[in-house]
Amino acid sequence: MHRNISIPDPPERTPSTPKSAMQAAIEETFSFDGPPDAMISVAGKVYLYFGGNGYFGLQADPEVLAATCEAVLRYGVGTATTRTAFTSPPVFEVERRTAEMLGTPHALYTASGYVANQILLESLEKTFDRIFIDEAAHYSLFDAIKRLRGIKRKPVVFKHRNADDLREQLDSNLQLHERPIVLTDGVFSLLGTMVPLDEYTELLANYEGASLLVDDAHGFGVLGDTGRGTLEHFGLDTSVVNQTATDSIDDFGLEATTGDAVRTYLTFSLSKAVGGSGGIIPGTESFIQRLKDWSAVYFGASAPASPIAAATAKSLSMLTDAALRQKLQENVHLLRLGLRNIGLDVCESPLPMVIVTLGSSGNMRRIQKKLSESGILVSYLPRNAGLGSQGALRIAVFATHTPQMIHELIDSLRTTV
Repeated sequence: MHRNISIPDPPERTPSTPKSAMQAAIEETFSFDGPPDAMISVAGKVYLYFGGNGYFGLQADPEVLAATCEAVLRYGVGTATTRTAFTSPPVFEVERRTAEMLGTPHALYTASGYVANQILLESLEKTFDRIFIDEAAHYSLFDAIKRLRGIKRKPVVFKHRNADDLREQLDSNLQLHERPIVLTDGVFSLLGTMVPLDEYTELLANYEGASLLVDDAHGFGVLGDTGRGTLEHFGLDTSVVNQTATDSIDDFGLEATTGDAVRTYLTFSLSKAVGGSGGIIPGTESFIQRLKDWSAVYFGASAPASPIAAATAKSLSMLTDAALRQKLQENVHLLRLGLRNIGLDVCESPLPMVIVTLGSSGNMRRIQKKLSESGILVSYLPRNAGLGSQGALRIAVFATHTPQMIHELIDSLRTTV
């Protein structure tokens, strides 16, 4: 399971212009000397890395890196045209692999998960009348709302993961025959929480024409028996997401039964668990074709770069290995158990990120600095909806962390908090 983790010496770089003192300080603080993984080099010093969101370490896997290099030599850096003209084979391969993994007929590969949310919501504008969004939803969902031209009423923000407040907001704000759409993350990475999809789908079934859009950037690959994400974790069928109205009509003209009373839409990023880059919108052939027909981004933007697409496709092929998810879950359990053993209030959860608040912001910055001095990197989040003014520490665990690495983190925290 574990590959040998080593940090190679970075190649010599000749800057185009001399660095200023500020530029040098920024690069020394924030620049990785190599691909991020369980161990990482920053400014020539090697650290144990418990940050970011590369939960399987695939972004540093030798096979993925090799696929990237091969694609550079074969296809160049990019197609130098929009997707309406020509597209390199690795882009199509990403679409095929994600569709196969989710059980959908097709998928659309975009330059980023951020852009995927804009494309999807824009295409759905005529299917809803009022938007309801979790207060802690990702910025990309809020920005996607701003791009809508036909929505005259402001979105309604409801309390984080609160189905009761969502119900109150629906009843207070919906007018007769208005169709609601609820926007939410599947996994809130900066809060370490998961959307209560079962509660939302049960609630929305009571509202005519209701729909649900889930950005599953941090759930895809991690959650579910086969890695399909948050929907699979809650027993929902990913193969029926992102359908047009005619897709759900059977050969006799009757509404087909999908087992889901609420129409569900899904996007996710490929830069987290997958370790690649770009965004995905899965769906039926007609649904994806509608996105292509309506999206200005599809017509005006270049396709994802060929080498990045090749790397992403390779990562997707490796992500089908159940042993990867098994190893990650073992590490998740070990980390959470260790944190509880040193007195931290940490619940049992399948999520590979743990958010802890330990006193004031000054205290948590002190803890982060002490850990850094002992060779361990974790993140401090100064602000985010739901965190409070003091912020929080975020600890992420990967499948590539060894038990010894996790114990070292726990031991260092024990003497620091």
